[in-house]
Amino acid sequence: MNVVSRALAGAKSVVTNPTERRLYLARLSWLAGGSAAPAWSLEYRRGLTGRFSPKVERFQEQGEEVRHCPGDCEANAPLSHLYEQRYTYQISNTVVNSTSGATIMRGTSGSPFFVRESISWPFESIVSHGLDIPEQRQVGLNLTQLTFVFPSTANYYHWLVEELPLLLRTRELPGDVLVAVSANSVTEKHYFVAEQLGISLKLVPQVISLSQQIMPGRASDSWFIHPGDQTALFAFGRIATKNFSPSESTKIYVSRKNSKRALAGEDQLEDLLRSEGFFIAHLESMAWRDQISLFQGAEVVVGPHGAGLANLVFTNPKALVIELINGYHYNRCFEWICHMAGHSYKKIDVDSDNADLLPNQLAQQILTYLK
Repeated sequence: MNVVSRALAGAKSVVTNPTERRLYLARLSWLAGGSAAPAWSLEYRRGLTGRFSPKVERFQEQGEEVRHCPGDCEANAPLSHLYEQRYTYQISNTVVNSTSGATIMRGTSGSPFFVRESISWPFESIVSHGLDIPEQRQVGLNLTQLTFVFPSTANYYHWLVEELPLLLRTRELPGDVLVAVSANSVTEKHYFVAEQLGISLKLVPQVISLSQQIMPGRASDSWFIHPGDQTALFAFGRIATKNFSPSESTKIYVSRKNSKRALAGEDQLEDLLRSEGFFIAHLESMAWRDQISLFQGAEVVVGPHGAGLANLVFTNPKALVIELINGYHYNRCFEWICHMAGHSYKKIDVDSDNADLLPNQLAQQILTYLK
């Protein structure tokens, strides 16, 4: 898709999609007036004194490290990422957006500030991604118990890869911590996680005030799953299916046939792969435990770029992963999961606007990797 086509698609989404329109207008407001709350990193302010030094307790230090993709990177381009040092923090007197976890800290002698470590996106893009900055006038509930806010981002990839690990890190701390979830956006997955971990959830309004907050710190790692989080998610998958019959499907195709980003000729491709012993997975119609089990048993995973491939965090190492990509939607997040999880990653370039790429040709390319 060329630049003009992308621009037209973006303009159309603003006109026809209320959510996109709200975010676009919010971005314009941001550019025009900015935010009333300055953004600070707790680690930056750690080296300052006086009113610039907030009272913070730090737990679970994870050191800085650089990870690289293997020498035979499938995309034929080097890929590296610097993981910043990160901690789990206990901070005081905060206002929190219970959906995103975005946090304003008031527990200083200076002015309140937005805590940079509370989100994974760069602060400058917070409004464009819909992570509304919480404000004191919006507070709907005050909690005095030590509390962790379990985010409920609507995007499955970001929730699984970035949000769920926050709870898993919190569970490693001693003592009782209240787990709060937005009543407006709590899902069955939140309840499922709580059941597996033996915890209770407290449903709260969109914006809450906390006397004491446990906040697992984040860094700019969006699209780059942290190796520690990969390990924690894999372990959680084992807990979630402990008393559950494992899937017998070793070769799966993750369908996007029912989505607006379906591949051209995906029906025919699925029929061809089904005849080769592939299980065709429509994840939107599967219970989450079934999805976890399916990916745990998979030795070969094929699918177009989409959030369902985030379930690769549950797959045993050394699986073969073949991602069908196009230039408009492609980024290398699933390739990176494969590097962190120990899978073999391959890609096939697929453009949904390219009528010359026939399903039987695509199927043959896929099967070639299996030989």
